[in-house]
Amino acid sequence: MPPQKNAGAKASKRVSGVQSKNSRFIQSYLDDLRSEGKVCDVYVARVIARLGVGRMDVFYIDSKNKPQTAQAVIRGSFRGKGKRSVWIDIGSIVVISDSGIGGSAQFEIMAVLAQDDIDTLRRETVLDPRILDITNVDKDVLKTDRLGLDGGFEFDKGEEAEEVEEEIDIDDI
Repeated sequence: MPPQKNAGAKASKRVSGVQSKNSRFIQSYLDDLRSEGKVCDVYVARVIARLGVGRMDVFYIDSKNKPQTAQAVIRGSFRGKGKRSVWIDIGSIVVISDSGIGGSAQFEIMAVLAQDDIDTLRRETVLDPRILDITNVDKDVLKTDRLGLDGGFEFDKGEEAEEVEEEIDIDDI
């Protein structure tokens, strides 16, 4: 039997489902911006840290023009096999939306913006330069958590701990 001449990697020529969903979301987001001028509860953000379990720490500017950090959950199609075609890393510019659910699942990463998408978005609307260049962001915003409290723990030894340290003599051991 002669070999088939029409065989080949046709599936690799097609755009993956995740990549086409990402580009469709970006296109519809741009269309909404053109028609309405602003989209409620959808923000452009920059990923500043990976937290694990499909969560990212993102920096965004809210509707009151106040810088915020929040945890955002990666959408299900961007995880697993989907992460091969749309990679989210530290420094990536993403579109997040407010899900209305409180807690750590309040924001969800809806799309990842490529450089040409960012250029198109800049032509359509004004992007805050703090989003595009994370080096100029006030470090206090990144160090405080979502509740506005300073991060970290502060341990107070007290007088009792100092007395215990003074009583121990290594030569007696």
